[in-house]
Amino acid sequence: MDAALSAAEIDESVESGPFELNSVVVAADGSSDTEKDDVSTTVNVSGDVLFATDSAELSGQADEVLGSVVEQLELYPSGGALEITGHTDDVNTDEHNQELSERRAQSVSDRLGDLVDLSNWETVVSGKGESEPRVANDSDENRQLNRRVEVLLTPADPDEASTASPGAGSSGEMPEPKGPVGRGPDGVDIEVDGVPARISLDSVTRYEGYLIGNVKVVAERDASVSIVHFGVPTDMYSLREWGAYQSTGFSLLKGGQRYLLADFTDGEGVNRPLTNFWSNKLEGEVEHSFPVVWPDTGEDMITVDAPGGTNGGLPVLAVRLTDIPVIDA
Repeated sequence: MDAALSAAEIDESVESGPFELNSVVVAADGSSDTEKDDVSTTVNVSGDVLFATDSAELSGQADEVLGSVVEQLELYPSGGALEITGHTDDVNTDEHNQELSERRAQSVSDRLGDLVDLSNWETVVSGKGESEPRVANDSDENRQLNRRVEVLLTPADPDEASTASPGAGSSGEMPEPKGPVGRGPDGVDIEVDGVPARISLDSVTRYEGYLIGNVKVVAERDASVSIVHFGVPTDMYSLREWGAYQSTGFSLLKGGQRYLLADFTDGEGVNRPLTNFWSNKLEGEVEHSFPVVWPDTGEDMITVDAPGGTNGGLPVLAVRLTDIPVIDA
């Protein structure tokens, strides 16, 4: 080992960081998602929830959905820069989509001005039409993701949010579970490739704004595991497009919000989960640990959920672990 290390050379062309951690929060009903870093907050609100087809008139659900934006704005009383941008899919002409995106962005801006004081925010409203899709317009599901209004907040004083309670903005009802449910410390029975297994999470540790833990899985006998089984379903993967996503399906639930694993964007612009694990086999009667890191939601007990569904036509784990204690580091 010493000889190998002494002969090794660092590839200086590879950017090694440091990288900023990101956190993504997805509304359980898919109506919005929020991404934060040290400088800004971006809220993407579903155009299908805000508007009827080909319309810029706000729906009856708009105020409820825009509440996620209002909650973020209220974290920064000193204001800052606010950009509201409308986006469409590729249906209809470029000219039509450009005009529709502009009108939708203006409708959102006007309504936000009614819901919250924007006097300290320097607001810019624009539309990008179909020119900046979030994902490829190659399916109905992806086109739905591209129909959105993006709200970018760059606060004058980012530290103001630190005085608010962690996880602010997690209102709403928790979604119904899609799989078996049980207390995290006790464990829950699941199946992996038809093999009975037990999954558990004893506790998580609070440290510098994050919650850190290890999800444990023990199978009764050897089991094959697809690359997506412990990952996220297609709709969430499309939101994040993680470069490595084998164990990213474990999200933290608080109210109607789903907190995805903390990640970072590497030197090549690829989103990478902060923690990751995958093996194509679970060895029988051997405890396998899946490291997890989420933003601190300020709770003494948390609930962790794998939402189920499919990815690439393959099944994704569905299970919910409740009553997981938070321990201060």
